[in-house]
Amino acid sequence: MLYLNPAGLSPFHPDIQEEVTRTLETFSRVLYSEAGVKLYRETIQQARETIASWLELQDAQRLAFVSNTTTACSLTLARINWNPGDTLLTTTHENSTILHEIDTLRNRGIRVLSLDPDATTGFLPALEQILNEHTVRAIVISHVSHLDGRIFPLATIQALARTHRALFLVDGAQAVGHIPISFRQLDVDAYFFPGHKWCAGPMGTGALILNEDFVRAFGTPVETHDQHEPDQPDWTSFELGTQNIGLIAGFAKACSMKHQEGSHNPALDQIREEWKTCLQRYHGVKILEWDGPHASGILSMVCLDDTTGQLMQAMASTHFLAWKTFSHPSYPSKLSIRISWATTTSQTDIRQALACFSSPKHG
Repeated sequence: MLYLNPAGLSPFHPDIQEEVTRTLETFSRVLYSEAGVKLYRETIQQARETIASWLELQDAQRLAFVSNTTTACSLTLARINWNPGDTLLTTTHENSTILHEIDTLRNRGIRVLSLDPDATTGFLPALEQILNEHTVRAIVISHVSHLDGRIFPLATIQALARTHRALFLVDGAQAVGHIPISFRQLDVDAYFFPGHKWCAGPMGTGALILNEDFVRAFGTPVETHDQHEPDQPDWTSFELGTQNIGLIAGFAKACSMKHQEGSHNPALDQIREEWKTCLQRYHGVKILEWDGPHASGILSMVCLDDTTGQLMQAMASTHFLAWKTFSHPSYPSKLSIRISWATTTSQTDIRQALACFSSPKHG
């Protein structure tokens, strides 16, 4: 199999599996004894600090562990004190599981506005127009689109959200471990991401990063027992129940390895350009791009006619290509394909996959 889908699930390194196994074996000897509770807390905190250091998050306590991105989104949306008639703004490029969580709010009388990032007026002007015309309670948007890898301008959106007093919640599933990220510059209300995609960690792991204002407004305060000191925000109220410390230790190990790897690999950009050159030979293929920046490990295309779609599906079957097929909102009746690769993707797999497309039989 030629695996071209780390944007869906990344294979993880044997060292990560070893970290998961070692941690669980150690904990199994003490469990919830006094020593076990101490080990549990120390393991969770060390993992929290490891990931915070990588992301330049100055206060590690702002990071809560969750089982996946959808859970983080659901939890965050559930904590907001919505009122009937409130408006939530999102985009057509969000993951289907996130859109499902957003859609459940309609039952509570919340109005959901969905912006097409390919709006003819341009994404930011269209976004600003909605904010000017509606009182938006919250904005939910991806950092990197899972459909075509475009990088949304978070800094600009963050400034607009503050101007219009809207909460800003970000799905970082396609960003963390893929593009450089620093929370020295980023201060959204909530940012969530999984361990199993670009971080190349275990399934069943993820993180939710919250700013202090959000936790003070929607978290459970910790009583200080001091009438002169205000109650402190409790970040841990966003960690639900007992955590699997083996998986979390593996998640932290994966993030540590990503930290050592560095924030950007020019080889990924080169692979993207090679894919573009290869696919441009097919007249029935349109590469999905916009006029802004793109993450280097994703390239998506739409098959403009059925013949090309059938050709691509036949190639995938013949050469055992594992990639993502989907329906793009701008081309709902056409087959769209997302190819993705990471620094750990076999160069042999990439070369073999490119070779499959080097001599188009249709065009």
